[in-house]
Amino acid sequence: MSIITLENKQFSIDSSNFIYSKCSSRPSKSVVNPENYTKYKSIKETFSFLDGSQDLSFKECIGYIFGAKIKIDKTVYILDNETYKVVNFTDNKFKILTKNLNDKHSNYIIIVNDIYTYPKIQYIYMLSNFFTNVKIVSSQLMSYKLIVCHKRITNLDFEIKDNYIKDFDIKVDELLVKYIKDDNDTFLENTINMNQVVNSMCKSLSQISNLNRETYTINKYYKAFINKECSTYCNCKINSIFYSNLFECYICENCLILTRVFP
Repeated sequence: MSIITLENKQFSIDSSNFIYSKCSSRPSKSVVNPENYTKYKSIKETFSFLDGSQDLSFKECIGYIFGAKIKIDKTVYILDNETYKVVNFTDNKFKILTKNLNDKHSNYIIIVNDIYTYPKIQYIYMLSNFFTNVKIVSSQLMSYKLIVCHKRITNLDFEIKDNYIKDFDIKVDELLVKYIKDDNDTFLENTINMNQVVNSMCKSLSQISNLNRETYTINKYYKAFINKECSTYCNCKINSIFYSNLFECYICENCLILTRVFP
C-alpha cells in the first residue's frame, strides 16, 4: 500500500502541444520495468485468491484515507461528510474522463487498474493544477489504484480532441515517477514470484490441498483486514498455525495474524 499526495500546483498547460495517438500508449520504461512487465503479461492466468476483488479493493483503498463512508448509489459516496463521484478510467479515454471531471461535483475518485504509461502520470500530475490536492492510493495486494481529487478549484480548461494521448507536453516531477515505478515493480515482482510458487505447489494432491488452505485463509484475512475485524488477541494453537509459501509468513487460521517469526 502507498499513498502519494500532490498538493495544488500552478504550471502552464498548452493543449495545442498535445500529441495524439490512434491507440493506447505502450508501457513506459520510466514507469515500469520492461522485463518484469513482459514476464507478467506472459502469465496466462494470474493467480488470485480474492472473491469480489474489485469491490474489496475499492473498500480497502478508501479505508486508508477516509473514516466515515456512506454509499449513495453506484457512483456517489459520502466520505467524511463530503460527496465524491466515482469515475472509472479505462483504455486511456482522456477526453471522456476530462468531461466527467467538469460536471456538477467538486470531489472525484478515479478508479484505475494500473499506471504503466507516462501519459497517465502526466494527466494525474495535471489534475493537481485544478484541485486542492490529489492522492494516488494503491492496494496492498491487487493491481488497483484510486486517484482521489479533492475540491476542484476551477474547471479543467484544457481541450482534448481525442481519447488517446501520446504526450501531454508536461514534465512530471521525477520523484513522483520514481514512487510509481517502485510501486509497479514491487507488484509485478510479487505477482511473478507468487505464480512461480503456485506452479511449484500444484505438482501433487497434497500440495494442491495446502494451496487451497492458504488461499482460503488469506482470503479471510484480506476481508477481515478491510473490515477491521482481525483479532488483537488469540491463544493460538499449534495446529491452527501454518506457514504460507505464498506470502512467506506464518498465519493463524483463528485470529488471522500474519507474522514472519514463529511464535
